[in-house]
Amino acid sequence: MMATRRRSASAQRGRSLVLIAVLAFVVTAVIVVWRRGRGYEEVRRIAALDAQVRDLEAQQALLERDLREATGSARIKPAAERRLGLRMPSDSQLITLPRRVSGRVSVPDSQSPRLP
Repeated sequence: MMATRRRSASAQRGRSLVLIAVLAFVVTAVIVVWRRGRGYEEVRRIAALDAQVRDLEAQQALLERDLREATGSARIKPAAERRLGLRMPSDSQLITLPRRVSGRVSVPDSQSPRLP
């Protein structure tokens, strides 16, 4: 009888250890699969965001090009002449004004006064 108890107690302990090992393996496998699934979701999300960034950069480039064309003199000059009656001044009509630099007047070299 005693031998039967010893076998059943050691067999019970062996089964418990196997059950614990199987449960640990299953829990570890579930965690690994879950983390990989999350990783794949993040990769897909990052790829979608990268595609969105590329689309927005392309749209920005188109808008900048349209802005350059709309504000260029080739487009503004005819509209100013037609709508407002403006025209480009001749060289004799241009006046260059000196500009202030840190509290003093800066005079262009071609117009700088000469002291006797």
